[in-house]
Amino acid sequence: MGVMLHRLVGLSLLLAGAFGFTGCANPEEDPRPIDGSTYRIGEPEQGEKTELYMKVFTSYDECRATFGPDVAGDCTPQVDRSTGQVRLAFQTLDKSTMMPYYLPLAPDHVQVGHNRRPIKEGGKSGSELVRHNPRRSGQLFIVLIDGSGSMYENNNEQINNVYQALLRPKVKESFFPRDAETGVVLLRFTSSVKSLAGGAPRVIERPKGYETAVRSHLYSGERGFTHLYDAVAYAVGPLIDEEGAVRDWLAIHRAEPTIIALTDGFNNEKGSDLCRDNVPRLQEVLEEIELARNKPLGLRPTVFTVGLGVPIRKGFEEVPRGRVTVRDLCARHANEMINGRLERRGIDNVSLKWMAERGGGQSFVKRNSSGLAQVFQEAAAVRYEWYQVFYKVDRFHHRQSFETRIRLTSFANAEATIRVYPSGWIDAPTPRRAAEGRWSEPARMRDTFGMAMPLFGGLIFLAFLGPATFNARRAMTRKPRGGSKKQQAPPGGAEAGVAPDQGDQPPPP
Repeated sequence: MGVMLHRLVGLSLLLAGAFGFTGCANPEEDPRPIDGSTYRIGEPEQGEKTELYMKVFTSYDECRATFGPDVAGDCTPQVDRSTGQVRLAFQTLDKSTMMPYYLPLAPDHVQVGHNRRPIKEGGKSGSELVRHNPRRSGQLFIVLIDGSGSMYENNNEQINNVYQALLRPKVKESFFPRDAETGVVLLRFTSSVKSLAGGAPRVIERPKGYETAVRSHLYSGERGFTHLYDAVAYAVGPLIDEEGAVRDWLAIHRAEPTIIALTDGFNNEKGSDLCRDNVPRLQEVLEEIELARNKPLGLRPTVFTVGLGVPIRKGFEEVPRGRVTVRDLCARHANEMINGRLERRGIDNVSLKWMAERGGGQSFVKRNSSGLAQVFQEAAAVRYEWYQVFYKVDRFHHRQSFETRIRLTSFANAEATIRVYPSGWIDAPTPRRAAEGRWSEPARMRDTFGMAMPLFGGLIFLAFLGPATFNARRAMTRKPRGGSKKQQAPPGGAEAGVAPDQGDQPPPP
């Protein structure tokens, strides 16, 4: 029993020494310990041919030095084997200056991978993106408004929706925030693209001038066919590249162009157009958008598309890869006429989604002014200083080291991979379920020691109980050393009634 207890004590001391040894590892050379866990984390490795540096935070100290102590806890990595959860924080930096480069990232702009397998957004085993510290930066909004006759039918039904949406207070606040320099270019397109007043494009920098332009000129102007693709190609190319007010404004304010193309139907360049006639036209504008998206950061336009009405193909969700085909664009409507036919039945949501996907933006189909106003606010994207990524996999994947990859799918090329090393000996304490949401919060490591220390103390007590009991019993029951001492008789002989000590006398014969 005593030998077994001594071995348990030795094992306890060995574990304690192991914890102390790992805590003394050099964080500059070795993987760093992850707070609140028994895992360690390596340094992030950047992807090839990236435009931005993706900084993945690996420790509380690193987060505190960047964002301060108030948010350092949220920024610190978090892992949990019992639930299979991983939480990491990242920030995008300009590679030349290593200063923050703010982006308006949404969940579909960030791809998370675990051991080279993508984690889908949402769901039971998915990922989640949390954005922190919103920032506004210079932005130029280029609004392309359909000037075709159908926009003014039914007592100006569709143009009324545009008018009401543009003048909503929240839309104006989004276009002209107080904390950033922004501008708005209002354009009408038919067979050509002109300002609402009919002249060359100009940049509006004040809410008052913007409101005057909408009230005075939105309902005026010539009517014509819907040259939607030509308008988008012009906005992503010549409008921002060639000399003029728009290019000058972008250069002076170091702003990025955001294009919002709005229509109530199909691209329709002449009365005899069939749906299949738009296949080569859409392919051409997509190539123009791709060229524009390859421009340097800061000059790269983002394209949003808006349809006023109902979608012609409600089940269309994913944009096909490769070149445009008749089947992909038109399906069963390939040989149907657009003018007065298809445009009466719905919006060409397919080509709108295709252009927005290539342009790094989003596509919407709305039926009223409130929905349209929401689109304008979405396009006025707020940028963020840093982001958190949460994801969950089967906890079996936490039994060995793994790689987590974070990659941007829009706005810029940026990617980082980081390796995490779970402990092969012991797990951290069971996490606490967060008050809101499905992600857990790590328990404190001292909770583990709070349970372990009484156990270690009990083992030590049992280990010393045997020797202590033996020594106490021996002290209470043993005889004095050397036996009893000799008694010497007093000088006058033995006392009355007391026999003399016979211990040293020989026995009688």
